[in-house]
Amino acid sequence: MRPPGVPVRILAAASVLMLGLVGLVVREGMARANGQEVVLPITGYDPRELLTGHYVQFQFRSEYPGGAPCPPGHDAATPGDGWVALTRRGDHHEATGAAASQAAALKLGEVVVRGAIECQARPAPEATWVVLHLGVDRLHVDQTQAEAIQELLRTPAGGAARGYAIVSVGADGRARLKGLAAGGRRVDLLWF
Repeated sequence: MRPPGVPVRILAAASVLMLGLVGLVVREGMARANGQEVVLPITGYDPRELLTGHYVQFQFRSEYPGGAPCPPGHDAATPGDGWVALTRRGDHHEATGAAASQAAALKLGEVVVRGAIECQARPAPEATWVVLHLGVDRLHVDQTQAEAIQELLRTPAGGAARGYAIVSVGADGRARLKGLAAGGRRVDLLWF
């Protein structure tokens, strides 16, 4: 009996790789659907990049009155090995602290996510900025949508964020982007 030819081996390898990719997409979709949904204020950046197509790039940023203190632990964790505590404030969540362990972060807020906090405290009347680094910072959409969303995110509204990211926090503590809301419109990530 002859061993299988090259085309059969290539087809088998391609099938295994395709099944792996489908499995990854399904697993991430399930983690996104089963995670706890949090809404975080964002500000925007340039919506285009030549090599990756069109997207809306954003930053998780909250602004507080000048002289407001930074959340506890804001300088303790680095992205990838720290935990950020989030607490609901009205219709969105805000960072209430950071810690090196999940258990310590749970003492500072109701939801914890892997990441870090950067804080730029400023004296009054300038605003204090709290920036979250959670490992997600862009949503790929077509150019027209990216430019429209970006314009909404750039428009100042009395110093407050005009947009929000809808994020799913999974059991593993990872943040997964579900969509963006800006100007009364919501754009969801849909894989299927």
